[in-house]
Formats: sequence, structure tokens, C-alpha cells
Amino acid sequence: MRTVRWILGIVAALVLLLVAALLIVTLVINPNRYRGEIDRRVSLATGRSFVIEGNVRLSGFPWLAVRIGRARLGPRPGQPGPDLIDWRSARLSVRLLPLLLHRQLDIGQIRLQGADIHLWRQPDGRGNWQDLLARSHSQAATPALPAFAGLDIEDGTLHYANSPGAPITLTHWQLRVAPGQSGGPLTVSSRFLLHGGPLPRAGVPVRLRLERLRLEAAPFTVSAPAVVLKVAGVTMRGKATLTHGKNGFDANGALTLTVPSVRRLITLLNLKTRLPKDPKALGKLSLRARWRLKNGALALNPLTARLDATTLTGWVDRSGGPRPLWRFALEADRIDFAHYLPPTRKHPKPLVLPIKALRALHARGILTVEQASFNGTTLRDIRLEVQ
Repeated sequence: MRTVRWILGIVAALVLLLVAALLIVTLVINPNRYRGEIDRRVSLATGRSFVIEGNVRLSGFPWLAVRIGRARLGPRPGQPGPDLIDWRSARLSVRLLPLLLHRQLDIGQIRLQGADIHLWRQPDGRGNWQDLLARSHSQAATPALPAFAGLDIEDGTLHYANSPGAPITLTHWQLRVAPGQSGGPLTVSSRFLLHGGPLPRAGVPVRLRLERLRLEAAPFTVSAPAVVLKVAGVTMRGKATLTHGKNGFDANGALTLTVPSVRRLITLLNLKTRLPKDPKALGKLSLRARWRLKNGALALNPLTARLDATTLTGWVDRSGGPRPLWRFALEADRIDFAHYLPPTRKHPKPLVLPIKALRALHARGILTVEQASFNGTTLRDIRLEVQ
């Protein structure tokens, strides 16, 4: 027993000496002397310019933590535009005892404050981040990710531009990734204000939650069997899988969408359109579909939607490229057009078909209606073909 006690005492003393040495190192060594070396190594690993403009600080037991002030990762060499990402401050910590005793790397909470991220796609579909993914694919073997205590982004901003589409911006972005281990599922929650296009200048509140999220490095794959998205009272539930390979992004999944009131949603989003005179029109909308998104091309097939008393089934897709083509084949069971008439005007204008607007849609497809009624007149088996 005395021998065991001596051995345990010696081990404990060695551990205390190592911890004390690390504490002394954190107090004596000025990490700002190595900012240039950190910049060089990150730039070499990413192929982009990385610069730490703020101070670097170290703290000791029980976590060896590194705090980095303002820093930025620039665009791809020769590529115009803003930095890919910059932040006000970042913090990364490693638990000391598992590292010293078992050579086990346990990473603590990764925190980014004031992150400003710029993502955009060129007309050919290539994104300004794809070279970083290509570097990970070029590695012969990808090591397993160590255990970590999560990711936390506070007060972030995300800019996304998809040429030739309208850019969107996320402000007041909060992102939290729950603790997970290599190969294990994660829980991700996020909330932000969405800006862009016809949306109100104040933004639209969005909440997102992904459960049992799994990440794979080679090829880069994200799978989320449980997704909940809430936007301005609209709730979307479903599942999604995203893969990035040599041929770009390929995402697919299933979704169910519930809109309590389309009329209320149009008003909330400040969309410029005349609402029907009937206050019950444009009420609840529900939708179910399988979807796929690949290099800008979108497909919903099969699709089932119900608005008020009308059920719609079929499929819709949109091609990629600078001038996308919408295609569809839809069937409606019944519809009463009288419910969707706008309020009458004192001096009504003659009906003019929006030919220019229809041509601008660049659409092709077939819509069939089993039964349509209007002011007591009923029509059956209507077929509308758009070319």
C-alpha cells in the first residue's frame, strides 16, 4: 500500500508541476510575439491571407485558452471582393489534464463575437468558399475530429449573393452548436433577422433548429434528419442531406410547410399585391414535398399543397444557370375564382393579360383543373398549357 501511495503521490506531484509550468508559461510568455507565425501558418493552410489585428492572450488551468482579438481571412488570391470572414474576438480552449495524462484533445467552447461572413456565387455556380473544401478533399486521409464542447457565434452578420439573384443578409445572428464528438450527432440552433429583396427594412425574424446533425469530412456531407424552421409565423419541418464533391453541391430531403394565414403573411412581409375581397380567401396553406437542390437547380417532386379548399398535386422544378427555366405539371381538384377577386373599383379598368410578366417568368408546363366555378358558372377538365 505504501508503494502505491508513493507512486500516486509522485504522479500527482508531476501533474502539479506540469500544470504549474503551464501556468508560468501563460504568465511569462507574450503570445503576441507569435502572431506573424500564426498568420503565416493559417495563410499557408487556407491559401488565403490571414491577419490577426488584435491581441492574442493565453489563460491557464483547467483550460488552456487562447483569445484572439480582431482578425480576418481574406478572399481567394486574385479574387475581388471583401474578406471571407472577419471577427471582433475569438476564443478557443483545450482541457489540460486529458491532454497531459492521456494525450486526448478535448476542445472547449469555440466562440466568435462579431463575425462578419461574405459568401457569394459566380454566374457559373462556383462559390467563393469552394477552394477551402477542395483543399480538404485533396488530403489522402482526413483525421477524425476531436471532441469539442460546441460552437457559439454571437452578434454575427452573414452576407450571401447568388448571381444573378438578389443578395440576402442575416443580422443579429446567433448560432449555437451543442456538445458533440467525432461521428456523433449534434444539435444546432440559430436565430437572426433576414433582409433582402422585398422584405421589410427591419428584417424578418427567423429561427432554425437541427437535431441529430451529423458531419462527414470526405466527401463533405451534412445530414439532418430533423429540421425545424420558423419564419414570420410560417413553420417548416423536414429532413435534409447535403453533399459537396467534385461536381459541386447536391442537397435533398423532404419537407412539410404550414402557413396559418397567407393573407397575414403577405401583409407582414410588405408584399405589394392586392388582396382578395373575401376575408376568408388566402387562409391556411399546407405543403408536402420531396426536394432536391443541385448546383442552383431546384426540384419539388412529388408535391402536394392545399390552400383554402383547393388541393394541388404534381411537380415543379427550376433549372440552374443565369436564366433559369421553370417547369411544372400540376393538377387541381376544384377552385372557386370568385373567392379570389380583388375589391371592385369605382372605375374599373378593362382586363389586360400581363403578357410581359408571363414571358419574364420563363416557364413551361401544364396546369389542369378538374372543376372551376365563377359566379354560378362551372367548368370541368380545364387544361392550361404554358410554353
